[in-house]
Amino acid sequence: MFDTVVRERDGAVVTIDDLDALASPPPGPPSVNAVSAAIDEAVALQAEIDALEGRKLLALEKARRAAMRCERDLLAQDDPELARAGTSRRHQLALRAFVADVAAALRLSERQAGHLVDTARTLTAHGRATLAALCRGEFSAAIATAMADTLADVPDGRARAEVQAEALTCARAATPSAFRRHLRRARDRVHPEPMDVRHERASAKRAVHVDPGADGMAWLTAYLPATTAHAIADRLDATARQARTAGDGRTLDQLRADALAALLLVGVPTAGDGAGTLARELESGLVPDLADQARRITPRVSVTVPVLALLGRTDVPAELEGHGPVDPATAAVLAAGAPSLRRLLVDPVSGRVLTTDAGTYTVPAALRAYLQARDGTCRFPGCSRPARASDVDHTTAWAAGGTTTAANLAHLCRRHHVLKHQTRWHARQLPDGTLRWTSPAGRTYHDAVAPPVDTSGELLRDPGPPPF
Repeated sequence: MFDTVVRERDGAVVTIDDLDALASPPPGPPSVNAVSAAIDEAVALQAEIDALEGRKLLALEKARRAAMRCERDLLAQDDPELARAGTSRRHQLALRAFVADVAAALRLSERQAGHLVDTARTLTAHGRATLAALCRGEFSAAIATAMADTLADVPDGRARAEVQAEALTCARAATPSAFRRHLRRARDRVHPEPMDVRHERASAKRAVHVDPGADGMAWLTAYLPATTAHAIADRLDATARQARTAGDGRTLDQLRADALAALLLVGVPTAGDGAGTLARELESGLVPDLADQARRITPRVSVTVPVLALLGRTDVPAELEGHGPVDPATAAVLAAGAPSLRRLLVDPVSGRVLTTDAGTYTVPAALRAYLQARDGTCRFPGCSRPARASDVDHTTAWAAGGTTTAANLAHLCRRHHVLKHQTRWHARQLPDGTLRWTSPAGRTYHDAVAPPVDTSGELLRDPGPPPF
């Protein structure tokens, strides 16, 4: 018989038989205070885990520096080819030997181990405030890794310091995906290289990858310009929703996936290969064909463009809804092909929209467009559902005296809209636009909005089909 043991924080050792008792509810009558206390325990444990992740990065950097000091001992001294190698090549081989050792020790792939070593090195050199906060358990290793990835891609020391200082203001309350969006904005504001140059270089790396999954499935991943990716996603989503409205019984996720397969495979040569076989199945109805329906849909992407940027008088980037900054050249192309423009008058200090009417329940079109650009996504903490697929909610209900203004409106996806109205979750909008959420257990969470794109007036646009 084998006993599985768990060592608690105080050093006590328990067997697997004790785990049910550890996870059992506390004695006494049911109480939301007990819920909050148990969550607090999980939070405290997570902070300890995060702090250990920080210490692990420090240990890896300590090991890397030690390895580089004894570089000669990591290399084969009797290899004639190595004897002719230059200093850079020898250093590279020594680093590869070290990373392979880390990968084997931590049971990681060498790619994962290399990224971990790079993260430790970057944070030690350029992100010490981030690493110190991680070692204190203030946020997760995913947040610190996102910071390291960004800092490694900013070539100027002063710019790196500005990005870190700005991003750390929201690091403690953000999910990794939201934090990466914030990092992109901070990086683009200070990066010394023009955004259109960086976009052109990044676009040259576009690619498609297939990764195996379980049960005969696989992941198809495409690395594309953001406007292209969002247009594709919009077409697939619109196709799926039309099919559901027409009575199709598949889920939206299934319909999006089937529409993608139909668009890519229907009509391919029906030779005796796998693609041809699947195409025949699609066309014969084994997998209902959504390609024709999808082709009738015009994808739409929405960007917020500072008017001075269109005039070439500022390099402030445009904002792609649900993504973040896009380069001025792409924004200009979208502007040129847009079927309509909507101008918003904003406050020159706060950037808040001024053309609103607080006396009606219905949200005016200009205000709705402003909110969509401001929020980007559902405003429930951690939710990334696009604003365009969410409801505009009165934070303080209209029936309770709430006004139809930007200071009392926010996007909520249908799931979190229902949660707000049918559970004891409560939201309050602060003067800076931050939503302060209170859970039924009395815990508070904050969801902040990004700063306005421009304070001189902005064009919100629905540019219609992208020019490709």
